[in-house]
Amino acid sequence: MSESWFNYPDCTTEQADELLAQYQRRGVPAERSLNPDYITWTVSVRLPERKNPPRADRRWQNRMRG
Repeated sequence: MSESWFNYPDCTTEQADELLAQYQRRGVPAERSLNPDYITWTVSVRLPERKNPPRADRRWQNRMRG
């Protein structure tokens, strides 16, 4: 499965710290970088890509429609 970078632009310091903590708990590589305005952060996370979207859960489908 291939991976690519996903970015969260214009995060505050608190938001960036929380995102990094959440991804580090899950063992996902993440990094943050300071934006040119020296106030906000961009958090970059390396996430797996899928060729197809995830399948819908069967219990939410209407039985009458199939």
